[in-house]
Amino acid sequence: MTRLFVAFALLLSLSAGAAPYRIAMVLPRDEQPTEQAFRDYLRKNGVDTEVSVLRYSGKREDAPALIQQLRQLRPDLIYTWGTPTTLAVAGTYDDAEPDRHIRDIPIVFTEVTDPLGTRLVPSLEQPRRNLTGVSHVAPLTVQLNTIRAYRPFKRLGYLTNPAEPNSLLVRDALQRLAPSLQFELVEETVPLRDGSPDPSALPLLVRRIAEQRVDFLYIGPSTFLAFTHRDAVTQAALDIRLPTFCATESIVRQAKCLFGLFSNGANVGRFAAYKAREILLERKPAGSVPAQTLQRFSLIINMPVAQQLDLYPPLGLLNVAEVVNAAQSKP
Repeated sequence: MTRLFVAFALLLSLSAGAAPYRIAMVLPRDEQPTEQAFRDYLRKNGVDTEVSVLRYSGKREDAPALIQQLRQLRPDLIYTWGTPTTLAVAGTYDDAEPDRHIRDIPIVFTEVTDPLGTRLVPSLEQPRRNLTGVSHVAPLTVQLNTIRAYRPFKRLGYLTNPAEPNSLLVRDALQRLAPSLQFELVEETVPLRDGSPDPSALPLLVRRIAEQRVDFLYIGPSTFLAFTHRDAVTQAALDIRLPTFCATESIVRQAKCLFGLFSNGANVGRFAAYKAREILLERKPAGSVPAQTLQRFSLIINMPVAQQLDLYPPLGLLNVAEVVNAAQSKP
């Protein structure tokens, strides 16, 4: 009955010449396959949309202007990418304020690593606010076992960006897992300059980690490290022959990370669009739509990097991995 009702409502809106749903996409970078898949899913499933793209610098001082832009647009739904962007728009569930955050427009996020740990939602099953979305990161124990399937390790390097909640949460989780999984975590922290992480320090920090004889550098789901400055981090590691494992997709496909495990970006975009359709067409409150992680993950190996490191993957991994044979063009 619910499907029939939704289909009937859709036909009525089309016949009445209803205006398209207005969606504001808030991104810290250009659109990528995640956003294209989001748009395509809605189009193919009968949701007429008009999309406005807003860029967010990631700087706290720019957040008020972003909120003002969103209020002027008055969209029917807001799409956000990444934890810093989503926090800037929605705030935390225990500290969101109407004058500083959006609390009256439904928000669907993508690629937020830990919605609970960052206090975006009090519950994944019942977010209980104007917010839901899709995470993209594989469970940390699964990631670590994937690294060991490539090559055993005893010491794991990690760069911490203190300005990103994701980076701190992953570091803490790695420290908790280290005793039971029998490895030592070697950490270097990116220094802050005027409250923002300093990218010029990255090559030196990578060298410091390597000097402590780590087996891998783990690059977590950090916008600063794994997206904005992914080339600097992976090139610095490759220059000193330090293997890298990454928890996000683009740094493997479009930079020089050796390999990684994560949810495919296009699948994340389609799943987020499914949730947006529930909110727009089926009139479900965002707070009743579960925030979820996809259960299927993609393993990708950057073969040119493996060749440069003389570190070829085991056949068991090659049988299940997608192999990137050349650097792909950047978006």
